Amino acid sequence: MNQNAIIKRELESGLAEITLLRQVECGLNCSGNCSGCMQTPQKEILAKASNPIGAKPGQRVEVEPTAGHSIGIALLIFALPCICLMLGYGAGQWLGLGEGASVGTAALGLVLGFAPAWLVNRFMTKKERPEFVIRKQLA
Repeated sequence: MNQNAIIKRELESGLAEITLLRQVECGLNCSGNCSGCMQTPQKEILAKASNPIGAKPGQRVEVEPTAGHSIGIALLIFALPCICLMLGYGAGQWLGLGEGASVGTAALGLVLGFAPAWLVNRFMTKKERPEFVIRKQLA
């Protein structure tokens, strides 16, 4: 899904820091002061983008998320903790620990299910790859 952004500053060669523009129903310059508006503008959302077209700071551009392993990461973050939760509860029941202790083993399974997601987050944060690719300059 392509988004609009503004080039904030140039980083190293071929990379730029961008500000993503959040689109709301009333346009890109919403102040959030309308009486019926439920949308309040957020602070700047900064991201890194590879800049193959050589866009300069201040220019409006269209960006596209980089191709990645989005489905696999989503499964890791959402499905694995749920599966571990169920396995933990099942293990507690299988061991005959009773209802309360089975809930405890389910909680332990949930915590163990979140551990890989936390490790992947740490790895991805340190890697600092560009999250977007600048596709074209907007008028």
